[in-house]
Amino acid sequence: MNKLVITNYEDHILEAVYSDGKLSDLMLFDRQSILSNIYVGKVENIVANIDAAFVDIGTGLPCYYSISDNKHIFLNAKKNSVLKAGDEILVQVSKDAIKTKNPVATSEIELKTENLLLNTSGRIGISGKIRKKETRDHLHQLAKRVLPDGFGCILRTVCQELPDEAILSDLSELSEQLKQIIQTAKTRTCYSCLYKNDAEYLDYFILKHNAGLQEIVTDQKLVFDEFAMYLSEKQITDVKLTMYNDKNCNLLTLYNLPRDLENLKKERVWMKSGAYLVIEQTEAMVVIDVNTGKSVDKHSFEEHLLRINSEAAVEVCRQLRLRNLSGIIVVDFINMKQPGSMDVIKDILEQELAKDSVPAAFVDVTKLSLVELTRKKIRKSLKEQLTK
Repeated sequence: MNKLVITNYEDHILEAVYSDGKLSDLMLFDRQSILSNIYVGKVENIVANIDAAFVDIGTGLPCYYSISDNKHIFLNAKKNSVLKAGDEILVQVSKDAIKTKNPVATSEIELKTENLLLNTSGRIGISGKIRKKETRDHLHQLAKRVLPDGFGCILRTVCQELPDEAILSDLSELSEQLKQIIQTAKTRTCYSCLYKNDAEYLDYFILKHNAGLQEIVTDQKLVFDEFAMYLSEKQITDVKLTMYNDKNCNLLTLYNLPRDLENLKKERVWMKSGAYLVIEQTEAMVVIDVNTGKSVDKHSFEEHLLRINSEAAVEVCRQLRLRNLSGIIVVDFINMKQPGSMDVIKDILEQELAKDSVPAAFVDVTKLSLVELTRKKIRKSLKEQLTK
């Protein structure tokens, strides 16, 4: 059974997902995040050597904006398409500020439901988990039928199970909403926020609901009310919503979350077999070392190593989710000599990474037998959020 626990932790909203009683995902959300908000921004300055601009959206910290990667949506009168300081453009925040890096803004505006994402890319994307060609072709033609010129979309995996009418309804509603935002932007003043994203914890639920979430438990009245309204509006009946009211034992204590958070700050992670991981976060990458530790050899030596590495592959992916580790991840598994053993580890990694709500991928095995993974940077790591 998959359960989502939502509570307050310091100045954050904490969401923890339990799969069959084991903590499998954990996220901390800032109460004042600007992620996914849409603004009328003003180009503060152009930095030619990195082909980028910094755009002021009125929140105090200007956003990094790639010039070459974006098709600018100008809101001021222009004689050409060259971006200049002082130009007013429509932008959406695509990444929160991380460490010393500014927030990132994009001109590819995006709105979403639990079924799909609508954007201004002009491209139609289908979830890679939908493998049947006939289904992919049908969904592509369905989207093409209703999308306005210049609009694109990404259809989530759940779309393969939905009636055409549900997909068309989402596309039509979001298209009208996005057209209205773009039209309104032309008459709004600089730094206006034209769209404020739903609470991030609600977005997180949407992703987890599609992954089989069955119950939500919270001790936060505002959160409970928001979810009650959302579940009612979307007519979602397969998720149980519970308001937890025990004043003698809050959810943090009940689920021993402070202990889990303290453990997630530590570099060493013990596994059931007695082996352990050492996780080091650096500015450039995340390095994870697999060690045999106290594990006992009850099988042939090579089989023993494969079992440890298999257990480690699952735990590595779990730790990436729990700690929200991103960027380049290098894993040093215990060396195995048996042909095909590393292929087994690769298959496990790909299967576990597919469970991640953040895009993550197996990249390669280097000549030194190091495994390289990547995970998209969207928000701060857990360690950064917990560091005062």
